[in-house]
Amino acid sequence: MSDLKKHLQEKMKNPAFARAWEEAELEYQISRAVIKLRLDMGLTQKQLAQKAEVPQSVIARLESGRHLPSLRSLKQIAKKLELHIVLDFKPQKKSAIV
Repeated sequence: MSDLKKHLQEKMKNPAFARAWEEAELEYQISRAVIKLRLDMGLTQKQLAQKAEVPQSVIARLESGRHLPSLRSLKQIAKKLELHIVLDFKPQKKSAIV
């Protein structure tokens, strides 16, 4: 097990930390999805922003994971890129660290 996983397992024992970690999951998933989309398209942030007709700062905020965009914003970006959004509900994990 990596040092990072060990560290996170220890931190997850703190209920406040565990709550904050779980609450950030959606932002993380959106961030990873935007980064994957951009890389799969072989684009820079600036190029993706131009195609989506948004400022590059919007893409940067989405990729940072520190900003939860509105569904309207995501739909606008998807429409400009001729994509659709897929939403999936899954059972909650007991812990984000396995």
